[in-house]
Formats: sequence, C-alpha cells, structure tokens
Amino acid sequence: MTANILIVENDDFLRSLICKVLRQEGYETIEASDGTHALDLLHAHWFDLVITDFTTPKLDGLEFVEWLHALQGPIPIIFITGHLSGISFRAILDDVAEVLPKPSDFDRLPTSRRAPKSTSH
Repeated sequence: MTANILIVENDDFLRSLICKVLRQEGYETIEASDGTHALDLLHAHWFDLVITDFTTPKLDGLEFVEWLHALQGPIPIIFITGHLSGISFRAILDDVAEVLPKPSDFDRLPTSRRAPKSTSH
C-alpha cells in the first residue's frame, strides 16, 4: 500500500512542487493551504506522514501538531520553515521527524529509497 502524505503549505507554487516531487516517487498526496483546512482533512483521511509549513494561516505549527496527534496519534511530521526561534525549535523536537529550512532543496523529502512504511487503518 502506498503511503498517504498530507502537504500543508500556503504558498501554492511550493505546495504544488512538493506534491509533484512526491507523486513522481509514487506517493499519494493530499494538499491543504492552511491549518484549518488540514484539520478538516485529518477528520476525513488517515495519513502516514505530514509535511507542513511551521507558520500556516489560521493555525500555527505547534497548534496543528497538537491537533494532529490528538486525532491520529504520533505520526511522522516534517516541518518546512523559513524561521524558527530556539524555543520553538526545542518545543517541537520530540514531535517532528525532520525540520527543513526554506528555501530547501528537496533531497531530504521521502523517496522510494527512504519510504515511510504505510500502515493499515
């Protein structure tokens, strides 16, 4: 079964680019442009991985992670961000699979060689 990945990014171009790269690697992706749209998707779908901007409109990254874990448990998360304070970075380390700086080359995104294991739900 293919991993299902949620992409949360308010920049349309960047979100589309991430989805394109992941789809070419064989992943299923669902897109959200802000945190509240992402929460709606969490109620309707199960995800194996979430890639999200740390500062999304309508809901910040830490709030989103709290909701995500309450709804779906501790699934891997990759934050893509242009800036994080030292305090915020330490606060999220326990809940994050990876933190990627913006702008980013996408070499650290999942590929078929480093695929997250899909789980049956």
